[in-house]
Amino acid sequence: MIEDEELAAHVAGATRASRYHRLADRVPRYGRRIGWYAFVRALKPEVVVETGTDKGLGSVVIAAALLRNGRGRLTSIDINPAAGYLISGRYTEVVELVISDSIAALRKLDGVDLFIHDSDHTAEHEYAEFTAITPNLQPHAIVLSDNSHSTDSMPRWAEETGREFLFFDERPVRHWYPGAGIGTALPPS
Repeated sequence: MIEDEELAAHVAGATRASRYHRLADRVPRYGRRIGWYAFVRALKPEVVVETGTDKGLGSVVIAAALLRNGRGRLTSIDINPAAGYLISGRYTEVVELVISDSIAALRKLDGVDLFIHDSDHTAEHEYAEFTAITPNLQPHAIVLSDNSHSTDSMPRWAEETGREFLFFDERPVRHWYPGAGIGTALPPS
C-alpha cells in the first residue's frame, strides 16, 4: 500500500470537488498503480508516458513517485477532454496532460524511459500503441501494460522486439473487480 497521506487527501479532496464525485471511489483504490509507483521509485525515470488518463488516479500516483524521486516528468495521454480531473495542485509540477489520439501523440515523443499502456483495451489498439512508441523508447526503457491478463499483445510485441515478458498478477481483496495485473516488457539483454 502507498503510505502517502498527502496523496490520499489530494485524491479524496479533488474527487469531492469534481462534478464526477458520485461516480468515483471516495477512498483511493490504487490497485496495480502501487506497482507503477514502485517501478517509478526504483527506476527513477526522467520521462514517463501513460496512456489512458481517465480521472487521473494513475497520473497522480506516478507524479507522487516522481516528486519523491526529486526528478522526472510524466506525459499522460487521453482522448477525452474531461480526463484528468485529479491532476491538480503540486502534481501539475511534473505532469503534462495531452488530450489527443494516443497513437498520434506517442509518435511525437522521444527519449521515453517508462511507458504504461492503460487506454483502449482492445488487442489491436494495445499493439498499435506499442508499435507507435517503440522507436521513441530509450534502450533501457521498460514497458508496462494493465491489459496483459486479457490479450497477447504485450508478449507478442515483447518477443518481436527481443524483450523479456513478465506478468505480475493482481488479486484485490474485498473488491468487486477480480483483478488484472501488470504486464512488463524488459529491455533486450
